[in-house]
Amino acid sequence: MEKFSKVILVFIGIGLFYLVLKGRNYKEEIREYAGQTICKYTLCKPTKGSGIAYVKYYIKGKLYRNRAGGCPDNSEFKINKYYELNYSRIDPDKISVDFSKEVKDSILIKELASKLEFNYWLDH
Repeated sequence: MEKFSKVILVFIGIGLFYLVLKGRNYKEEIREYAGQTICKYTLCKPTKGSGIAYVKYYIKGKLYRNRAGGCPDNSEFKINKYYELNYSRIDPDKISVDFSKEVKDSILIKELASKLEFNYWLDH
C-alpha cells in the first residue's frame, strides 16, 4: 500500500509539472509568434469559480469562437464590446485577450461586425 501511494504522488507531481510547462509554452508561443487583431466579447459562461469568457474573431477569412480565460470584472458591462487580442500565428486558437484595452476605432469595429453578421447569415 505504501508503494502504491508513492506511485500516485509521483504521477500527481508529473501531471502538475506538465500543466505548468504547457501553460508556459502556450504564453511563450503567443509572445514569440505574435499576431494582433480585435475580438468581440460575446459570453460569460458561469462556472463554480468566476466564469469562462468567450470571444469571436476573424483571422485570414476564418471565424474563430474561443475561450479567453476567466470573465473580466464587471463582465455584464463588457459583453458585446471589442477588445485587443493577441494570438499565435502558428495556431490562431491560442489567444490572449486584454479586457482592459477596449477598442474604440469605429472602422475596425465595423469591419469585424460586418464579418460576424455575414457569417451569422451563412450559418442560418
